[in-house]
Parts: sequence; C-alpha cells; structure tokens
Amino acid sequence: MSFNYLFDTWEKSNQSVKMSLNYRKIFPFYQQGNLNNIKVDFSTNDYLSLRNDKRIIDEGYQSALNFGAGSGSSRMVTQTDPGIEILESNFSKRTGFKHSLFFPTGFTANISLFDGLSPFLWEENNFDQHIFIDHRCHSSLFYGLKNSNIKYDQFKHNEYDHLNFKLNSSTAKVKIIIVESLYSMDGDYSDPHRLLEVCQKFGAMLIIDETHSVGTYPTNGSWSLANSFLKPFILASVFGCGKAIGVSGGFISTDYFQLKERILQKARPLIYSTAVSPFLTGAVNKSLDIIFSEEGNERRKKLINNMEYFKKNIIFLRDKNLEFDFNKFNFDNHYSNIFPLVYKDNKNIMEKESFFLDQGLLLKAIRPPSIPKGTSRFRVILRAGHTKEDIDLLFSYLT
Repeated sequence: MSFNYLFDTWEKSNQSVKMSLNYRKIFPFYQQGNLNNIKVDFSTNDYLSLRNDKRIIDEGYQSALNFGAGSGSSRMVTQTDPGIEILESNFSKRTGFKHSLFFPTGFTANISLFDGLSPFLWEENNFDQHIFIDHRCHSSLFYGLKNSNIKYDQFKHNEYDHLNFKLNSSTAKVKIIIVESLYSMDGDYSDPHRLLEVCQKFGAMLIIDETHSVGTYPTNGSWSLANSFLKPFILASVFGCGKAIGVSGGFISTDYFQLKERILQKARPLIYSTAVSPFLTGAVNKSLDIIFSEEGNERRKKLINNMEYFKKNIIFLRDKNLEFDFNKFNFDNHYSNIFPLVYKDNKNIMEKESFFLDQGLLLKAIRPPSIPKGTSRFRVILRAGHTKEDIDLLFSYLT
C-alpha cells in the first residue's frame, strides 16, 4: 500500500536527521513535580519571570469566568469577548502605536501581516513592492513572506552596507525592510541609527519584529519607543507574548488604519481561526499592566544586573581552554539577556546537554536548522528571577 511507501520514506529521512545529530524531541519540564530534578532553568523565554505570577493567572481565570473558556467562533463572525478590544487598546497605548490587532500566536501574527501586504488578484499587475529581509529573521517571517508571493531579497545579518547594495539595485515603488529588534539566537540588536540612514536614503519602510525586546528593553520596555526617531518609517511592528510577557499570543501594531483594515479583510489566520480565549486576553492585559509599571522597571533592573554579572564572568572565562568558541561573539559589546555559547564540537553537544541536566541545569542545545551549520550552541537565557547563586552554579560547570 502507499502507506508503506510513505512511512518508509519518512523513516529514512528521520534516520538521516538522527545521524546528523539534529533530531528534535519534546522535553518535559513541569513546574510542579518536574521530571528531571531541575534546579535552575536557563532555557525558557520567561525573561521577566512573570509566567507563574498569580495576579496574571487570576486575571485570566476571571476573564474566562466572565466570557467563557473559549471564544466560540472566528472573530470575524462573532466577537464574544470584549476583552480583545480592551487589550488591543491597552497594548497600543503602552507601545506608542495607534492600532493593534491580537492573534493566538506571534507566528500567526506574522503570517497575517504578510497576508495583508500581499496583493488581491486584481492588484497583482499594479502592485510594485520589494521586501528586504535580514537572513537571520525568525522562521515565521520567512514563512509568511514566501506565502505572500511578494518579491524579496535577503541581506547579510546586520550588514547595512549589503542592505544598501540590495536596495540600490531595486526599482520598486515600495521598498520594505524587515528586521528584528533583538535576534533570539545571537542575542544582538539591530542598529536603529543605521536603519534610519538607509530608510532616509531610499525612502524605505520598516517592519520590525519586537518579540524578544518587548518588556525587556532597558529604557521603557519598548525598542521602538526608545528609538522614536524611526517611527516615521515604521509600517508595522510585531510582538510575541510568549517571552517577557509570559503568556502567549501576538500583536500586529501600526499607526496606519489602512493597514489594519487590510489585515482584517485578508488575513487568513484571523478570518478562519477561532478567536483567542478570554483567559488569554485577561492574562496578557494584566501582564502588560505589570510590565509597563514601576514594578516592571524594577524587574528590568534585576535582569540588567544579571546580564552584567554574567558578562563579567563570561569575559573572564573566554581566555581559558574551554570547549566553547568565544571568538564567534563579542561579549564586550553584548547588551541583551541572551548569551550564545557556541560549542566547538557539534558531535558532543548532546552529551554536554545531558551533563548539564544531570547537574540540575536546564540548558538546551540549539542546533541546525534553527541556526546556521557549524554554530550549534547553548543559548543561555537570563531572567529577572535568577540570582547570582544561580549564575554561579552554571559557571561552576563551565570551568
């Protein structure tokens, strides 16, 4: 039967992935009764340590009591939870945009954005746009872009001269640059001043994925607010809610009503999916109130202190003969809470991961295709809730 042929093909492919040491498996890690006796977590993206905050959970619970466990339909059929619009208004106010739309995930938000940018059938012959995307942007951005059928080119990561070269060769009426404010695998930021130069020179617009910087950016928790001189060029920003916000979901935010309306008319994940649950809207709303408050400032200060403490230790260690390749990244000028420790020997990285687990440290190996070949790494995620003793414990096993 064709089943046998299909399953045999799949099994051969699975074996090839296993031989390359890039096979993925689900790893259970539960807050209550965790299965691996984890003492310290350096892998989840709960940057401000809000994921288990009782106030956020209680607000989500109350919202579900008021409006139901689920929303009951697509938002475009019947919107049953008034909390969605309250949340969108709150988020716009916090981040300095005029309009926001909320989605079940950051991934679907990015797909929806490119659905909005793509032409209707009757527009295809008159739609002259060209997109330029940093080649280390998140998979969801590329997925949405490829589905949109919009012409695009990649430029080398954070290399603005290469971006200049690409833009200079384009004759499109509309030029859009896509970057992330903070890149999750390397822990480096885009350069807002270089982006400004490029946008001014070519009349280009920006789309910024701010998922990994929202809530953590030192000034006020918002990268685009802190770099407000870019605002006239920002077509839209996308924000995931599963990192510092500590819940899930995603926003598209813009100052342009025309873009919001177009997304409402064209975005398949919005039109054809059941709307987000009332629990989610209530929980995210409460998290935002905490993040953009004095308490949020204090949590950011704790996170920055942990970053500085970690950086001092890692700079001290880099000259020793370790298994890590410290030449891949310049930690002297590293300003985020994401620290990539590139492992010299890809063959043994999984053994090292098991070693860390045996010591009670959750530090997961990141391997291709999530990152380029030859750069397998441990991505150390620092959180506001970490203590110096937690960081010292990690370094005791790095030396």
